Amino acid sequence: MGEIVLVRHGQASFGAADYDKLSPLGHEQATWLGHYFEVHGMRFDRALRGSLRRHRETADGIASAMGGFAVEEDARLNELNYGDLQEQFTAATGTDGPVDRPTFLSVFPEVFVAWEEGRVGGSGESYDAFQARVDAAVDAALVPGGRTLIVTSGGVIGATLRRVLGLSARAAADLLLNIHNASVHRLEHEGGQLRLSLFNASPHLDPVERAHARTYV
Repeated sequence: MGEIVLVRHGQASFGAADYDKLSPLGHEQATWLGHYFEVHGMRFDRALRGSLRRHRETADGIASAMGGFAVEEDARLNELNYGDLQEQFTAATGTDGPVDRPTFLSVFPEVFVAWEEGRVGGSGESYDAFQARVDAAVDAALVPGGRTLIVTSGGVIGATLRRVLGLSARAAADLLLNIHNASVHRLEHEGGQLRLSLFNASPHLDPVERAHARTYV
């Protein structure tokens, strides 16, 4: 049996000139998670992250809080290009882009369905190609009888859960909408199959004084 612990990156800098870096709160989320892992005796036989800055900063924060450990880089764990998908969907349907969260919640799954059906493309990457690279990265990360930490983005976590749970593109998109920053997801590998054992957990944010730190973007 092996175990994979998927962690979404901490809050990035939404609205800033450079989105791909953690906000001050994002750094805190990563450190708090590392402290939680350390206090509860979590140890990793292998650790990987995507190549984006927000992945690196989150992984570094976790590792530092745990006394330090090596983290490998695998660009296959990078996020999909949703901005490009949204622009293509807007142009193809003649609709306006979402301006608030309620509109975004309704449009997001439609974009994923259009992507799966080949009506829009993500910077040249098809839905199937994205799923295939994520599957390959997760499979390669497995340590037989060990535990692997993967720090990545929500889209990669959503694609992995789609595979494990046999979800449609629409159902996977709905699930993806509620994945918190710095959330924890655990998969058990047994009998050649991955099974979900924990979804969207953030116990490091349970203290009442950290309620503000449950963020989505």
